[in-house]
Amino acid sequence: YSFCTLLGAKRMFTHAKRVVGEETFEKIQKARVLVCGAGGIGCELLKGLVLSGFRDIEVIDLDTVDSSNLNRQFLFRKEHVSKPKAVVAAEAVQRINPDAVIKAHYGNVKSPQYDLDFYSSFDIILNGLDNRSARSHVNRLAMKANVPLVESGTMGYNGQVQPIIKNKTQCYDCNPKQAGQVSFAVCTIHQSPSTMMHCVHYAKEFYKRFFGEDVDQDPELATLLGYLQEEEGAVEKIFNAVFCDKIAELQKLRNNSASGRNVDFRLLSVEDAKKITEVCHEDVEGGVPESEPQLESQKFVSIAQLADDFEKAFTALLQRPEKTPWDKDDDLALRLTVAVSNLRAYNFRIPMHSPFSIKSIAGNIIPAIATSNAVISGAIILEAINIIKGGEHIKVQSLRRFPARIKRKDCFIVPEDPPKVNPKCYVCQSGTNTMYVKMNLLETTVRFLVKTFCEHELSMPCPMISLSKGDDEKLIYEDEEMTQNEAKPLKTWIPADAPQGWSILLEDMLQELTAELVVTHDPTLDVADYKLTGDKPTASKPAAAANSQENPIESDDDGDVVAYHPKRSHQGDTPERNAKRLRKE
Repeated sequence: YSFCTLLGAKRMFTHAKRVVGEETFEKIQKARVLVCGAGGIGCELLKGLVLSGFRDIEVIDLDTVDSSNLNRQFLFRKEHVSKPKAVVAAEAVQRINPDAVIKAHYGNVKSPQYDLDFYSSFDIILNGLDNRSARSHVNRLAMKANVPLVESGTMGYNGQVQPIIKNKTQCYDCNPKQAGQVSFAVCTIHQSPSTMMHCVHYAKEFYKRFFGEDVDQDPELATLLGYLQEEEGAVEKIFNAVFCDKIAELQKLRNNSASGRNVDFRLLSVEDAKKITEVCHEDVEGGVPESEPQLESQKFVSIAQLADDFEKAFTALLQRPEKTPWDKDDDLALRLTVAVSNLRAYNFRIPMHSPFSIKSIAGNIIPAIATSNAVISGAIILEAINIIKGGEHIKVQSLRRFPARIKRKDCFIVPEDPPKVNPKCYVCQSGTNTMYVKMNLLETTVRFLVKTFCEHELSMPCPMISLSKGDDEKLIYEDEEMTQNEAKPLKTWIPADAPQGWSILLEDMLQELTAELVVTHDPTLDVADYKLTGDKPTASKPAAAANSQENPIESDDDGDVVAYHPKRSHQGDTPERNAKRLRKE
């Protein structure tokens, strides 16, 4: 039964009307709300919105329900596994209040179909996303559409809610996000791993070497790739080379070193692996538990099973028509990562981990806590109501694992005034639009520009790249239309005898955003060793982040700040692109 059926439509919102007032409640019922994300926060948020009186809601999510979601994303059941999260969540909250209109979108928020006109149709946008790129994209379109946005995030017991109103508060891109990734020395990863994190890092690198993108060639990789040209036994030869021959070579080097310490690594050929059919207590993290885990992903498997998983996953990945980036939600990529991580751990006598644990390490996953999601979702709704009322009393809400002492009270939720706008922001203000970079311009490829600057640094889902020098401007890449140029170096268009004075224009028509790289050519640099030489916009740290050790909204990678260039013409412009540019200017 729905709440509406049990209580009646009038009685269902009696309490809400008394709390916010008749006038505000009427605005709530008329407001068009977009919810981005139907995961841990999204489920709680949708339920809270419907129970608070919101009746016109749309939700976007690109994921499907996984069995690991069922312990905290309460709108999902076992029968929903593999179904779109947005669709299942919309159906579930629809049953709470049949009078509400809930529309689900199974797709990526960065898809071209969700353009500026789409975001402009809403009164408020509420984010429950889990990555920086998607958050930045939604923020940019919300600022362009001048639609209020409420950003949020949780990290274990901590969480934060940040209301964003153009020209009144900082937007998500007002400050560069701090890097949070841990780096390791290459020699540690390849020669002397001591923890499972080292093994997982190696496994992800192993995947990228064979099945990822933009991998530098080296003699060892060339040898392994050579095995793939043979008709039979290629996968077995690669297994033996990685887990037996290479380990024997490392052991010989370590035992012959001046340290005087001998090591006893475990060499593992395919034949040896097939003989180890039982899980040894000494070889796994914490020993084998007395009672069998309920989930398959929490079970330890034998070396023989790991070798079999390696062979099957590797063979299946070879059948894919094109290379794909590593993704924790890619079953084959994760299966190969688990096998390589545990087999390498066995080599170096490091306790093996369960697939669930390795996925958490590989994806930099911090376990989500249902109560944190619930508290943050409630705070999102409160800030959304404040914005609907006029936005006079909005606050940044921070959830703490340990209480903060405020006015002689222990507070787990700390409200603070929103940080002020960064006047140099390239998204919500007319700040600087240029960054200066020193790089090997002639050898840099179009693919490197797309992956490094457009996708990683600027989060541009539909990039277009042009080269400019004076009145000379050349369009060299446009998303999905000029992919044949990806592998070409820039010297294809730039004269080798005149590499100085060129600029690189990066534009995304979906976000209506343009950046300019002013390049100084340095032939002594490798392609990957570019250097930023100009000043980047900086601003004070957000108040909420300054008073806490962790800022859940900040993501695990950092980006260089560039800004929109308002007046640029491009060769190959289409009428649609010109129309968008005219409207933008």
